Amino acid sequence: MDSRERVFCALERGMPDRVPLFEMVVEPKVMQGIYPGCSYAEFVERFGLDVAGMNRSSWPKDGLNFVDREKGLFRDHWGVIRAIGPESSPYPVEAPIKRPEDLKDYVPPDPDAPNALGELPKAVEQFKGRKAIMWVGRDSFFNAAHLRGVEDFLMDMHLNPGLVHQLVEITLAYDLRLTERAVKAGVEVVVLGDDYADKNSPFFSPAHFREFFLPGLKRAVDNAHRAGAYVIKHSDGNLMPILDMIVETGIDGLNPLEPVAGMSLARVRERYGSRICLVGNVDCGPLLCWGTAAEVKRTVRQCLKDGAKDGAFMLSSSNSITSGVNPANYKAMRDALFALGSYPLKV
Repeated sequence: MDSRERVFCALERGMPDRVPLFEMVVEPKVMQGIYPGCSYAEFVERFGLDVAGMNRSSWPKDGLNFVDREKGLFRDHWGVIRAIGPESSPYPVEAPIKRPEDLKDYVPPDPDAPNALGELPKAVEQFKGRKAIMWVGRDSFFNAAHLRGVEDFLMDMHLNPGLVHQLVEITLAYDLRLTERAVKAGVEVVVLGDDYADKNSPFFSPAHFREFFLPGLKRAVDNAHRAGAYVIKHSDGNLMPILDMIVETGIDGLNPLEPVAGMSLARVRERYGSRICLVGNVDCGPLLCWGTAAEVKRTVRQCLKDGAKDGAFMLSSSNSITSGVNPANYKAMRDALFALGSYPLKV
């Protein structure tokens, strides 16, 4: 099998020739630590990743609408002011919808704008037919929460539920159309990247999840499937109180099953069998940052034992390959998979 076939087989809950190697984001510092001077495309090829896309760490930073260049603050296409930090993903610091009445004059971005897909066509040209082409999109939480500010948005579920529904609808309409365009352009695996939880619990009750966010997630999953793509739901944190609902939406895969949040591969596999492909879950914190190569290999072996016995599994980190990850440990993770991850497994 080639990389593309391997990923598709796992997402169809089958058993490929080898467990695929998946990663949503690899920070430049780690890539350069393994292959100095390489681009993201070169890294994907040389390292052996089975998925490829628009690595978030490679997003173009020219032409940003800076509001304070010295502090690295810029206004994104939603009107959210974000800060460029040490990791590649800029974080929101100021929301445009400060009062409910601000929504009356708000104009969302255009999903059909010529530049809305960014560097995707280039990525498709580079990897089409060889790697599974991945797109990291949104569903019903992150964009709406960032428009309002996360704290206000969570309080609005109690104080102004109508506003929450409006914000979700505005942002979801954009993301559904953009996903359709992305799949038409060549995307084969849509990753819905909204985080719903921290290491203790979801940010909201199961009842609030069912009311405010589950319908949008379901629409996002169905939309990507209709367009012709597989769907992986990504969320850090402890999802167990709402995981039944997430699985019922028809997702093909779940990532990253964060171990420090109690997301056990063995437990999730036992609970859902082969209904979903599990994508995880080597700890990207202390283990990949400061552990030893031997500890990494033992963890990979355990991941394979817990999640990969009957297929329907892809190996990845427990979040992403952050800039703090020791390049040697990420390489040890890859090497352990290539040594142990061929079927039939011998772990």
